[in-house]
Parts: sequence; C-alpha cells; structure tokens
Amino acid sequence: MKKKGVLSIMMAVAMAASLAGCGSSGTDAGSGEPTKTVEVSSEKEETSSGAEKAVSTEAKSDKVVSDITIAYVPTTMNNPFWTAMMGGIKDAMTDKGMDPGRQLVTVDAESDQATMNNYIYDLINQEVDAIIMAPMDCTACTEALLACADANIPVVNVDTAAERTDLVVSVIASDNYAAGVECAKNMMEKLEEGSKIYIMNQPSGTACVQREQGFRDTIGDYFNIIGTSDTSGDTATTLPVAEDAITADSGLAGFFCINDMAALGCVQACAASNRPDIVIYGVDGNPDFMSYVANGSATGSAAQQPSVVGASAVDVALSYLAGETVESEIIVPVELITADNIGDFDISDWQ
Repeated sequence: MKKKGVLSIMMAVAMAASLAGCGSSGTDAGSGEPTKTVEVSSEKEETSSGAEKAVSTEAKSDKVVSDITIAYVPTTMNNPFWTAMMGGIKDAMTDKGMDPGRQLVTVDAESDQATMNNYIYDLINQEVDAIIMAPMDCTACTEALLACADANIPVVNVDTAAERTDLVVSVIASDNYAAGVECAKNMMEKLEEGSKIYIMNQPSGTACVQREQGFRDTIGDYFNIIGTSDTSGDTATTLPVAEDAITADSGLAGFFCINDMAALGCVQACAASNRPDIVIYGVDGNPDFMSYVANGSATGSAAQQPSVVGASAVDVALSYLAGETVESEIIVPVELITADNIGDFDISDWQ
C-alpha cells in the first residue's frame, strides 16, 4: 500500500484457493501451508485423461536479458487497474536493464477470451520469450495455455487464476478472498442485521469469484441479499442495473461490487436516484473510486497493489527463463480503505 511517505509491501507464501467458479483446487486463504515450487525441467507428462500436462517449460537461459521479449496480456486495457499493473511491469523491466519500449509487447483482449486466445497464438508465432496473462475466463483460456506449453513459452498468471494452474509457472494475485471478507466485516458494522443488499459480480473470473465468496462466507445470514447481477466489472453495464435495483426496492441499503469500476456505476446510480444513504464497497484501490470514498459518496475499497503484482511477474518470468526455481503461488495482501483511514494514503495513485 502506498501510505504517505511509506511503501508497505508484503508477500505471503500461500494462495487463496476459493476457486469454486472454475473448479480449481488449492489451499485455503490463511492456511499457512508452504508455497510449492516449480522445478525447471523440459519434461512433460500426461494427465489421467490423456491430455498433455506441462510440468514446466524449457528454460531459455542462453538468452541475455537485453534479448528477452515479454508479452503482457491483460483482460482489458479499458480499466485503469490493468494499466497500473503495466506500469509495474515497465518499471521492473527498466530496473533489470531492459527497454520496455522494445522488449514489452502489449495487447488488448477487450474483455473477450476468444480474442485473448487469438492474441496469444499470434504471440507464440512472434516467438516471445514469456507471457504475463490475466484471463477473462479461467476455463476458456486452457487452449491457449496448452499452445504456450507446446511452444515452451512460460506463462506467468496474474490476478485471476486459470483453471489449469499446472500450465503456468506461477500465479501472482492479491488476496481476493480476504478482500471480500474485509468489505463484509465493515458493511456489517455499518448496517443492521437483515438489511437489504445487492451484489455486482462476475462469475467468469476466478478473482471475482473469490471476492464474492469471501464476502458471502463472512456475512452468512446477516444480510438479506435481494439480487445478484453479472455486470462484468464494468461501470456502464453496472449503472442501469444499480438504478433498477434502487427503484425496485426503496429499502436497499448497500452494494458490494467485485471491483471499483462496478462500484463507480453504483455511485452514479445512487447520485442519480438521490440515495446518498446507500453504502457502496468495491475492490481495487482505484484512485477515481477513492475520491468518492474521500467525499462520502462511497464507503470503502479493498485496495490491491497492481504495480506490485506486475513487478513480481517480471521477476518470476526472468528468474524462470534463467533456469531458477520460482514460487508457484504468490499472494499480495489487501487493505480496506474507508473514511476512517483514507487520510493515511496517497489516493492520487493506485494503492
């Protein structure tokens, strides 16, 4: 988190595993189990279904850093979270003596997994050395990951974990389950038991599923959830849904959104409906949303550190290409920012 004059960065060694939306497995958040490591090897084995499983890709240690090309494939570039992560990637590459202008390839999948897969096939043909990827759909990305494994191109998976984590060298993400937990705990302090709330989710994304699960597990039966809508974490998509929810039930007391972009849609809906009393929570630490938390139009955001995730992805990619053992799971902590502590943060930048 970027606090005034202080950069507090922690890396835990366990990955939150609430991957129910995609059927993946792993350890529970906060379990304390040690991080697994991936040994560099060119061997492959077959799964019980006969599908080829990548144990690891072949390390290209013969290349010097100045000759390595890294591709960044986020869900979309129409979200400042992903541009903030790209900033961390560029800074880390520069620190390693690389030239991002020449050695970084970026694409915009525009929130469509089929488009992302096609971009990845193009990147394979371009013979990039490593790919940093955040899938839109944790299952539909499998075909592209298999193609990367066949081409011996390592993939560092950021933010949303792929269903086939055996096809990536590392998963690096914020503690998404904890983000939902922190929002839920604060909302329970703000609202009475039985209050009516609405959830804006995105079931196709593992990270979003984890956030919603953390929220739901924490509130239990405390709130009356009157509706849930998949608004793809998009402001424009969320706005009319939130307006309809407010109109349909005058007793609506709160929104929980899986990211700050969706939460911004709720802020706009509440303003248009003259309902400043409705509490609104998001996840990201987006500077735009933080400004609404500061002026009281929104309640809180579980802030992530996208630049830290991006920088860590570069470190992992270069270490792996150098033939080193890398952590297969890295989790970056989150912190809930509300009116009570927002003065401790520089909200002009990503948290």
